[in-house]
Amino acid sequence: MERHGIISGKGLLPYLGLTLGIGAVALAVIRVGYMAGAALGCLPILLYIILFAIKKPYWAYTWLFIANYFVLGLTRYIPGLPAGIVMDCLIMFNLFTLLIRSCYKHVGWERARNGLTVASLVWLTYCFLELFNPQTVSATAWVALIRGYALYFVAIAILTPIIFYRYKDLKRILFIWSVLTLLAVLKSWIQRNIGFDQAEQYWLFVERGHTTHIIRTGVRYFSFFSDAANFGSSMGLSMVVFGIASLYYKNRWIRLYYIAVAAAACYGMMISGTRSALAVPFAGFTLFIILSKQIKMIAAGAIMLAGVFIFLNYTHIGHSNALIRRARSAFDLNDASFQVRLKNQELMRAYMKDKPFGVGIGLGGGKAKTYAPNAYLSQIPTDSWFVMIWVETGIVGLIVHLGVLFYILGYGCYQVMFRLRDKQLRGLTAGLTAGVFGIAVCSYSNEIFGQFPTGIIMYMSQAFIFLAPRFDRELAEAREKRIEHEHEYLDEA
Repeated sequence: MERHGIISGKGLLPYLGLTLGIGAVALAVIRVGYMAGAALGCLPILLYIILFAIKKPYWAYTWLFIANYFVLGLTRYIPGLPAGIVMDCLIMFNLFTLLIRSCYKHVGWERARNGLTVASLVWLTYCFLELFNPQTVSATAWVALIRGYALYFVAIAILTPIIFYRYKDLKRILFIWSVLTLLAVLKSWIQRNIGFDQAEQYWLFVERGHTTHIIRTGVRYFSFFSDAANFGSSMGLSMVVFGIASLYYKNRWIRLYYIAVAAAACYGMMISGTRSALAVPFAGFTLFIILSKQIKMIAAGAIMLAGVFIFLNYTHIGHSNALIRRARSAFDLNDASFQVRLKNQELMRAYMKDKPFGVGIGLGGGKAKTYAPNAYLSQIPTDSWFVMIWVETGIVGLIVHLGVLFYILGYGCYQVMFRLRDKQLRGLTAGLTAGVFGIAVCSYSNEIFGQFPTGIIMYMSQAFIFLAPRFDRELAEAREKRIEHEHEYLDEA
């Protein structure tokens, strides 16, 4: 016994294991090197992380959501960091832990049987068939880009309803997202008021990011995103979602907090200098106004949106301000950048006449220079998510893709307008649906739909839209139990 100074066999095991572990690490260092020793020493930590993720899959998936927000920004500070592979590993890790957990405990795979999973699989199937497109000259391009095209969509559509299946999970993710939004805006504020750090300066002036971010209309700030377009569009999405969410919280402090987040996101969107990002709040708030079905809100919203449009398109008020001046140019149909895009689309339209299934995934626009440098379309930038889909998967692929997107938006609108009974849930679902619609409209001018972090956020938002009926039933059952409890209390009294 330990109190007599004798360690029992059971108490000896941890010490024996620690000794053997230290010996194994020391041997690895001597025989192979310090890296091998460090790797071996990290194995217990890795094992603990795996066991913790199996026991608490919620946290593993939450960390995936957070990592998605920072992974592209980290590539500036960690040269050679493969952002796509990092996210691949995190997604596979979450799937792996669920598979292990399902061996001894019910996981709830059946929760992933919904319309979104079917829609994502339809799109994945079409993208898989693109591998056999006669126009495809590089299978490597397909392998490299199929993840952003369809695999992430399927994975998030499956993982979200299995792990985040409670209403409080939606509210927690919204709160985490709000904190991440504030961090992104803070970083952009530092860039604007204090200056760029060394890694950002290297990206701007050595990797030539300045050609699109330091222009005659001013500096375009990008926070820790890949570029200003990605940052601005994501901030527009946050502005819509949190602006709408703030209307449906009874708690005054939470309401004020989400209003502040929406205002901060608006600031971030404006200093990004991304004109197309304005489409996100314009389209998103317009859809929300329609979904509200309230005459007063429709009238007030229509007046507000019309006022902003008139201010930007028909007046010169505040034109001396670079941010307002650049935002105003988004409504100029004679803008040189817009005209170039139209000319490029004319060239692509002529080339695509006899290619209903496109030229193959990864073989359109600038990225085609890597896989098919001599291809005609590699010299013409697509400058749009939907134009990219059309070029690479053809008019047939574009129809399938738009069909999936319209189905998701239609489902969300139908739930908000006719099915959901809980007022707060209806508002949050309306916010997510409006945000998805805003990004979809914005994607006509930018290839942001599949980029980190916007792509994962979009897919998760869509999953929450399809989870809304489940949340509604959960809240209804909770209300019934509360009423029953109150009745029992009154009867006892």
